Amino acid sequence: MSALPNSKSSLLYATRSCSALALAGAIILPVTPALAQNATADIPTAAGSQSGDRVRENPTDTSDEFNPHLSYNALKNTDEDQVLDFWGWGFEGDFNSPKGVQVVVREVGLNSPVLVVSDIVEYNHEKLPFAYQSGYIHGTAKIPANTLDKEKDYVIEVWGNNGYEDGKLITPVVGQAPEGRGTLLATQELNFEGADGTTASDIPGKTPQKVTFRYRYDGDDWYLYTAEGGTIHMKGWGYTKEWREKHGKVVFYIATSRGVPDDGDFLPAKDVLLRFEEGKDFTIAENGTLNAQLRVKPGELQNYYEPRVPFPGAPSYEKRYEVNYEIGMFTEKQGQPPLTLDDLRAGKNVLFHSALYTQAFRPSPFAPKVEYKALGDTTADQNIYFLGTGFYGKFNFSRGVQYVIREKGSNTPVLATSDIFEYNHPNHISEFKNGKVRGVVKVPANTLDPAKKYVVEVWTNNGYKNGENAGPVVGKAPEGRSELLASQDLNFKGSDADEGKQPSLTDEQRKERATRGELTAALYAQAGSPKVNLPVVSPWPDVKTTDPNYAAYVWARQKGITFGWSDGKFHAEASISNATVAAFTYRAAGSPTLDHDWHSYTDLTPDSAFFREIVWAGQNKVALSTSGTFDPKHTVTRGELEVLMMAF
Repeated sequence: MSALPNSKSSLLYATRSCSALALAGAIILPVTPALAQNATADIPTAAGSQSGDRVRENPTDTSDEFNPHLSYNALKNTDEDQVLDFWGWGFEGDFNSPKGVQVVVREVGLNSPVLVVSDIVEYNHEKLPFAYQSGYIHGTAKIPANTLDKEKDYVIEVWGNNGYEDGKLITPVVGQAPEGRGTLLATQELNFEGADGTTASDIPGKTPQKVTFRYRYDGDDWYLYTAEGGTIHMKGWGYTKEWREKHGKVVFYIATSRGVPDDGDFLPAKDVLLRFEEGKDFTIAENGTLNAQLRVKPGELQNYYEPRVPFPGAPSYEKRYEVNYEIGMFTEKQGQPPLTLDDLRAGKNVLFHSALYTQAFRPSPFAPKVEYKALGDTTADQNIYFLGTGFYGKFNFSRGVQYVIREKGSNTPVLATSDIFEYNHPNHISEFKNGKVRGVVKVPANTLDPAKKYVVEVWTNNGYKNGENAGPVVGKAPEGRSELLASQDLNFKGSDADEGKQPSLTDEQRKERATRGELTAALYAQAGSPKVNLPVVSPWPDVKTTDPNYAAYVWARQKGITFGWSDGKFHAEASISNATVAAFTYRAAGSPTLDHDWHSYTDLTPDSAFFREIVWAGQNKVALSTSGTFDPKHTVTRGELEVLMMAF
């Protein structure tokens, strides 16, 4: 903290810059519409503030400039140790706490014990003994694994440290409520996505800055699907009894927007207004926290706008638009007439409103499969006509996709490629109609050898980079040029040939956990099921020599892929993780030397277990992650293992 800004404006700029840098490396998921939405309103004293000895004199009594802001990094997987790196500004004034301040994390509510506490951030003002240079603080707090639960609500607080009393340090400590052990300076809701400090923290004894709330949809979905309904999960705090007595009953609503323009006019929608009332549909806790479940019935919301002028004789209007909805919150005092849709659109008593991200129907799952007829004479030029099915979803690539043929293995050059198959969905950009991808690959004579093994792959095309096509090109390996969407072995007898065709898994089987035995057997099959000299006595007490996969297990042992567990057993039925797949496939590939150890996984460091194996797996597409993390502990399903083996 030697180079501190000399003014508040420069300090704010510097702090935000530092915060942005801290967040840049920590956020691992793309921002979604379901993230926190805030409403601004005056509320009474925040939870945690008390008079008397429990919370000591606040520095705002001596400084009108005290305006605390906190920023901190996004919190990663709560089942792993992590560090909360926080920055703060606006901590102006002469503090009545002799040591400095600490950041504390605990559940929402009074007398809840401290779960996380930082070291003391000591004073550093060059002239004032109990003040911070330019009101700026910075520190870290270690968060042990499984300390926090993302389903619960927490606050992050800044407490003054009051030094020693009767030889005992008077400071917040883990496992105890901090009340009576320091001075509460500032408090705000903890956001697992991180905070940029743009919203001031609440100050005990003063009017807090806002009520807060955020919402999310079911599971990991970004949308509420109107045809099937669902639940919108609302959370917030600051809705104290005093605040509601002043403002009125809390009501959430979902309402139709006005429509969408169509050739200069508007498509009409039915006026829908769903109300969710405090006391009827949800309750608010004594401490002002809110946890509401807004349940929308299937078909309760209209899917599409009605056609303005139906075409004569046409069963449906081709140009359909999905109905737009908004979600919001308003207050309603006793005796007040219920607010109408027009009132809400005019903003009457509305404290918050936002677009509700809806979609008429749930998209079909991405389940790519490539079909084609038997190949012709490889000594003559030929065209192979491919039909890809199951390519549902929106692709974040500028041009479209291409079919690629190359020899089986990693980093093999492209032998033949189709033209770009561009997106063709009538309503959604970057999507394929009905999930179908057609393409023709022109294969020059003598390009393919029936004695060798090949794969057909579907790769995205990212347009141009530095004047060069960033998609796959003949003569170069496609890795690093775009993203692999699907891969399967090329069968010279066609995709519908029965020879060597394995029965596909059912949807339920795909959800089941994959096992060590299945992974080992799959790798053995990939190697061509080579002949193995089988020992008369099994090397493992839990594997019989009559086991159908006995040869596969022995082969894996001889190849150095796995020797079993430390207890001497093989444990064929044990679950496998992403890290296990990376380790096994890396060894099955001959433990190759890495050309480089660059990777994009935010949860992987050189000290991580199986670092080399995971880097190799990522470079060779034997990895599940597309979100920036590898997630080594993730339990692999049978469906996921099938996909991984296709890529190997």
